[in-house]
Amino acid sequence: MELHMTRTLGLSVWLTIFLSVLGCLGYCDAARADESASKPHHALVGELEKVDTGAKKITIRAADGTEHAFSYSGRTLVHGGAAAAKGAELVGKEGSQVVVRYTGEAGSETADHIDVFGHDALKTTEGTISHVDKVGHKVTVKAADGAEETYDIGRDSALDTGHGVVDAARVTAKEGDHVVVYHTEEGGRKVVHLFKRL
Repeated sequence: MELHMTRTLGLSVWLTIFLSVLGCLGYCDAARADESASKPHHALVGELEKVDTGAKKITIRAADGTEHAFSYSGRTLVHGGAAAAKGAELVGKEGSQVVVRYTGEAGSETADHIDVFGHDALKTTEGTISHVDKVGHKVTVKAADGAEETYDIGRDSALDTGHGVVDAARVTAKEGDHVVVYHTEEGGRKVVHLFKRL
């Protein structure tokens, strides 16, 4: 009887420890996700120059000629390639235009989201937002020459506020904002991938 109680007690202790560890793992993963979500995201537009699958790094050349290196991981989302593509699947896409959303500081930046486009597919327009249609998910931008163009806000569109990147579908730019619009033409529509507030 005493042996049975000792075994039961021992099993209870181990079960309690096991459940605590499982709970901690779930909590720790959630805490890591919350920590990642709380870090400000930034965006960079440029040309994919190099993919180093061994070091899990990509190099992007920005429009001003500067090179930026980003780490990637299994959690990095890549759009514009195969479904559920990962960073390693960027091999062979060198020369493509990309929009990289990342966290971290210079020298230790991690790409969280990479949109890949053809060599000249990503267009830019600079102007002032003259109208925002939140219901229709559209925005109209007036260029310096007075011409107005209406753009669709895509589901992956982002707004770079200068202090971080936010989801443009939820928090759109405001009328009067001076922006650069990075967009593509898809089925006769101009679709925004990134607004950069100037």
